[in-house]
Amino acid sequence: MEGAARAVSKRRLITLTLAVILVLPTGCVYYNTFYHARSAAREAEILREARPPETPPSSAELDLLERAAEKCGRVIQLHPESAWADDALLLLGTTHYHQERYESAERRLSEFLTHYPESDLLPDAQYMLASVLLKRGNPVLAETYLEPLAEAQPRHRLSDDALVLIGRAYHDRKQYDEAAEAYERVLEQFSGSDRRAEVRFLSAENYLAMDDLDSAAIQYSLVPSERGSRTLAFESRMRLAQVDLERGRPDESLEVLNELERRTDDRDELDRVQLLKGRALEGEGDVAEAIATYENLAASHKRSDASAEAFYRIGLIHRDHYEQLDAAIESFQSAKEEASRSDAAALANEATRDIEKLRGFLATIEESERAEEEALEGSLPEESEGEGMPDAGSPDAEGSGTLVEEIDHPEGAVDDTVSHVTLIPSLDLDTAGVDSMGLAATAGADTAAAYAVDTTDASAMDTADASAVDTTAAPDDTMALQGPEPPAGSAEEVIAEEPVDEIALARFRMAELYLFRFDDAERARTHYESVVEQHPDSPLAPKAALALAWIMETHLDDPYGARAAYRSVASDYPDTDFAAAASEALERMSASEAD
Repeated sequence: MEGAARAVSKRRLITLTLAVILVLPTGCVYYNTFYHARSAAREAEILREARPPETPPSSAELDLLERAAEKCGRVIQLHPESAWADDALLLLGTTHYHQERYESAERRLSEFLTHYPESDLLPDAQYMLASVLLKRGNPVLAETYLEPLAEAQPRHRLSDDALVLIGRAYHDRKQYDEAAEAYERVLEQFSGSDRRAEVRFLSAENYLAMDDLDSAAIQYSLVPSERGSRTLAFESRMRLAQVDLERGRPDESLEVLNELERRTDDRDELDRVQLLKGRALEGEGDVAEAIATYENLAASHKRSDASAEAFYRIGLIHRDHYEQLDAAIESFQSAKEEASRSDAAALANEATRDIEKLRGFLATIEESERAEEEALEGSLPEESEGEGMPDAGSPDAEGSGTLVEEIDHPEGAVDDTVSHVTLIPSLDLDTAGVDSMGLAATAGADTAAAYAVDTTDASAMDTADASAVDTTAAPDDTMALQGPEPPAGSAEEVIAEEPVDEIALARFRMAELYLFRFDDAERARTHYESVVEQHPDSPLAPKAALALAWIMETHLDDPYGARAAYRSVASDYPDTDFAAAASEALERMSASEAD
């Protein structure tokens, strides 16, 4: 992938035979040593170009790089005045760069500039030094070496490489518009460049950073039409399929993936294709076919990380679409058995604990409601037992039955919401902006911090036997604040110390679980509403009300409903942090609309 590796020592290719004939016997020794070093470096380059971008080198590639470095070092040490010493020093710096020994690479390449200022390999050394400086976080200095190469007239053979690296320097500084311009210049000015496929790929990645999914999709789709490696063409199609999913176009994603599935024989590549295909089918709502795809993968590649992820995703479908919690846990267990050390196994373990917590919250609600009903029945006159209506402060039979039935019945209606968790290499397209404890890095993060509470229970939740954990909340349980600390002496601190009714707390934590862990805003809203409506005097009610407004704004695309909800929070809970957060949210929404 690196242009400089191809540029090393090109000046002697024409006269190589004559040079070998004319060198003295001792010269044959150092030439042969350098020749073997260069051969090893080229073999390593072939392996590097064959692997997907941003993946670590194989042990074979590292062995070749080490062999090249060792032989280059021998030439420099034993024959510092030889005709190949500058070649060897440049190749040593390049090898250290690919070994990620950046400090050593910078030192060697700087030595080259000092000792060989008249070498015709000087541009190659400057280019490689700029590459190292970018890795070491010094893009400004890197550009001082690259600009002369990029602007050289007549064009230097490294001019296109230098312009590509300038684009990467801009990207690293988050100057995405300038990076896009640099990549476009390469495509416009260097029609014969052998890096055009790579440039389109880098351009697509840059557009992703700009959140311009449409332009990214265009560039990814054009990579295979350029001259380049098969690996890069495959990777670009995979990224295109992922971007299509992010754009809400699962049908187009499936079209790309079905073609890849037909043309791919490599087992690891096929695993990636089928995992993403399952997600695309989920996105289309065809969860039965998604399960079939995951099951086919698991059967074809047993005891692998991919089969573990397949079972994990099947578990998510059982949990989120069918609400079949036992089936979900069984699939999560299969994921752990397939590859116990995989990322999917760790996620499956967390998901199992989440379900156990959900069941604990449901049990708390059922038990509390049952106790209230028994107390109410015991307080009624005998002749009217069973005939009276529950008072306004107790949950009605229909409401409580709906809550439990909605979550726990085994054959629930299929829901359209899907949790899109994936282990396929990331495209930096994660737009959720939340973690398991609270909201972060989104519009309204400060608003969210005002109501988010700890959704975890006791530290025992980290133990292996999640089923043994008591997930109910004690009546005097207090809320653990997440996010930025509230102002000292604020109402938030007072509320944090107040005892909370266990059923209200269970409902609130269940809402948090659905929002932050299950990525299910609709069900989260239902449970937040139950806190506001059935526990209006609870310290959690204003938090839940603010959460409802935030969900409408950020998850459900309901700005009108969100504004009305924020106004209600501001008026219903005056002189509180919740009212202040709601007012700030209203100002933010107004400013956003004005822009």
